[in-house]
Formats: sequence, structure tokens, C-alpha cells
Amino acid sequence: MRYCVSVSRSGEESETVTIYQQTMEPICPVSINLQGDVPSVVLKRELSLPDPDYSHQFDIGRVFHCDGLLLCNHVGKNPRYGSKIVVWNPLTGQTRWIEAGYRWKEYEVRFVLGYCYQQDENNSCSKKIYKILCFYPNGQDTEIYELNYSDRWTRTIPDGDLTPGWTLIYSEQTVSMNGNLYLFASEKSKPHLGVSLLRFDFSTEKSSLCVTLPYQRPRYEILSISAVRGGENLSLLLQLDFESKTEIWVTNKIDDTTTKGAAVSWTKVLAFDLSPDLQLFSEEVNFLLDEDKKVAVCCERWLEPQEHHRYQCRREYKITDKIYILGEDNKVDEVGSGEGEATDSLEGISQVILNYAPSLVQIEQAGGGKTKRGDD
Repeated sequence: MRYCVSVSRSGEESETVTIYQQTMEPICPVSINLQGDVPSVVLKRELSLPDPDYSHQFDIGRVFHCDGLLLCNHVGKNPRYGSKIVVWNPLTGQTRWIEAGYRWKEYEVRFVLGYCYQQDENNSCSKKIYKILCFYPNGQDTEIYELNYSDRWTRTIPDGDLTPGWTLIYSEQTVSMNGNLYLFASEKSKPHLGVSLLRFDFSTEKSSLCVTLPYQRPRYEILSISAVRGGENLSLLLQLDFESKTEIWVTNKIDDTTTKGAAVSWTKVLAFDLSPDLQLFSEEVNFLLDEDKKVAVCCERWLEPQEHHRYQCRREYKITDKIYILGEDNKVDEVGSGEGEATDSLEGISQVILNYAPSLVQIEQAGGGKTKRGDD
């Protein structure tokens, strides 16, 4: 079963969604209330995303969140899944199915969603223009798909290079905030300066330096990025090589002033020195920070190889997905878990935690129209 976890405060609208991903199963929202000494968990109704070409649910391999929309795609080369990706609004049920062509077959390729603003002809109001960015871990062969105006992929970025002058690293760790994409890279001419955070602006379709990381290191044992509740700050979870301490840092407010030259800076808000026996963090840890309550929600997936018989074509794994609440003074609460099975063919499918805010945003179709629930 896939789980969607929404974290809410009493009296406030739910703002976050976590998705534990396995295959061929529905998505179930789970509400976690952080009020009180012991977090409470409530399982909600399943969400439905029917595959228009098959008689089952769309088999989500990866998901990316932006502005209340989820961009979902398959992982793997099984032709029966087709070659489409989908932009989905879980609140309204609206979808936009997009032909990805050969791109979906490449396991390494990433699809992410962002937006920019465009003035109308009279400059009286601005409209959000949603775009899908398709790129490889090396940042090459980058293409863009505009949901509002086109039904094709275009290589509008010069030479298809996502980060000119930079080497893209930790390509799985990307996040959207206020329409922009944030990703990790190191400067080709100054690799000794370590890892930095870049900003990809969907209006200019160019990347630029946002801020260097708190430590000048060429690599980290663990490095993960997410948007803080409210959508004005970024949070960073890191662990240095050969050290047990894990830290969470937060940027100052990122708005029009910081995107136009004002300095972005980091402040450390949490630090953990947990027992290695807990095994809470791996290289692919996902987290979400509640800065006011000084707690972090973390999701982890562990694969345990099962007995492999001689005539089996694929190795089987036992999947264990867990949700932890981490607070000050190394406090850890395990608030949820789930188990399942997987095979080698599911390599790369993992859970992801999203700073999800439900939205009534309308999804435009290729001809400029908008779908209604049940139109697909």
C-alpha cells in the first residue's frame, strides 16, 4: 500500500503530504497530529488515479510536488505501462496526461514541475505558466514542456545544459518552492569550495547560485533538501562524512529580494546524535521540518533481501517503510510503518515526503481547455 501522510496542527488546514510508494496499490492519506506529547495518526480514504489506457491504477514510480499539483511517472522499461506521465491535482481529481516518448524508458531521467508568471497583453494581470523540466543526472539533454501553450518537448536551454559551469550532484534531491527549482551542484572551476545550492528560474530557464552550504565539503554522508511549511524557507538535512551528528539548517526568507541579489543565509535549528542501532538515516532520507515546533518528520525505506532460489529470475525483497518524528534532545517517536514486497524490477522506487498544500489550481489541456473530474 502507498501512504500519503498529511501533518497538521489543531485548527489549521492540512499542509503536507508524504507518499510511501510501492506498486499496483492505492494511495492512502494518513493524518499526523503533532499536538500533545504523543503524535496521533489517522488513516484516511484512498486516493484514485486511474490509468486511462489500462484497467488499473496508474503505477506511480516517482512523484514531484509543485503548487498543489503532483507530477507522476513510471520507473522501469516495461512497455505495458505506456510512455505517459501525468500532472494530477488530488484535491479536484483533474489530470493532464503527457506523452513522454523515449524519455520515460531511462531510469536516470528526472521529471520536475515548476512555474513562472506571464503578463497578459494589457499588462493588467499575470498568469501562472506551468512547465515540466526533463533532465539527466549529469544535467545534459535538458528539455522543457509548457503545459499552457504547447504539446511538445523543446530544448530551449542553451545546448541542453541545465547547470552551465556547474556539475550537478545528488540529482534525486530537488525541491520546488514558489515556482523555482532548487538543486545541488559543485562549481567546475572551484570544486574545492564544495557543494552549493542552485536555483533554476522557470521564467528565464536558467540556473544560478542561490547559496553555498553551511560546510565547504565536496561530499556529504547524507544530504537532503525540502521546503519549510509556509513556502518561504528551505531546510537542509545533512551529515558529514565519518560523523554521527545529523543537523538541520534553515534559510532566511526567500522572496523577490533574495532572488534579485539579496543574500541567502543558513541558521542551524536542530542537531541529532542518535544511536547507530536506530538506523534512521540513509542517503535517500526524506524529511519535513516544522520550524515552530522544532520537530522533523522523516521517512525511510529499508529493503531486506529474501531467500533467492536457483530458478528464480528476480530477487525478492521485503519492504519496510517507517515514519519518525524527531525532536530536540534526540527524542524519537516512531508513528507509523508499513510492509510490502518488491522485486529487482522495482529498483529505484522509494518513498518521498512532500510539503503539500491542497490547491484548486486548474490544469490546462493541450488545446487550452481545462479538465473536470471524470473527463479523463
